[in-house]
Amino acid sequence: MKTLNSPALAVLAALVATAVFPAAEKSTRAETGEQALQAQTTDRSKGKYMTDAADAVEKRDLVITRVFDAPVEVVWKAWTDPEHVMRWWGPTGFTSCECKIDFREGGKFLFCMRAPKEFQDGQAFYTAGVYKKIVPMKLIEFSQGLSDKDGNRIDPTTMGMPADFPKEIPSALAFKRVGDKTELTVIERDWKPGQMLEMSEAGMNQCLDKLEKALARR
Repeated sequence: MKTLNSPALAVLAALVATAVFPAAEKSTRAETGEQALQAQTTDRSKGKYMTDAADAVEKRDLVITRVFDAPVEVVWKAWTDPEHVMRWWGPTGFTSCECKIDFREGGKFLFCMRAPKEFQDGQAFYTAGVYKKIVPMKLIEFSQGLSDKDGNRIDPTTMGMPADFPKEIPSALAFKRVGDKTELTVIERDWKPGQMLEMSEAGMNQCLDKLEKALARR
């Protein structure tokens, strides 16, 4: 597993940005893409269609699926109860210093992770967002992005991120009951292939490793 070794890459681990959509929605997205390509053919004077098509080809979703040895109710609480989130949030070596959750559709959240003392002198990093859709014990859809300690959005470039780093990432968590265990699927949507995607995957896997240990201690 890769190790986060710079402030910018460490922040990536805080972005649990995921998006899980029903097959029907994915079909709609595909149809929309086809319509855009048709429009490009019929109206080549609008160069934006070619740009949009190129962006769509370049981007991909990051998918991580884990099975946890805990009932779905317990894993669900690990993501929705501030006290439980703070037991595992952040990559290896980081701790959670604050967590605020207004768990309802339209409600906001603020997650904080603090780096170890030897890394940026223990600097804190914040992620904030809004819950978009909640299906109890099955699905949590939300938006999220880098923020300050008050939950105000921060331009990623001011944190040392590349210019194409998303200011907001559509996100979701999908929960599936598997006997007495829980299958959790995390998808980060619309990443461009490259180092940022790889480090985001590494950071998320480290977070999930810590979640697994926290659940084992319950």
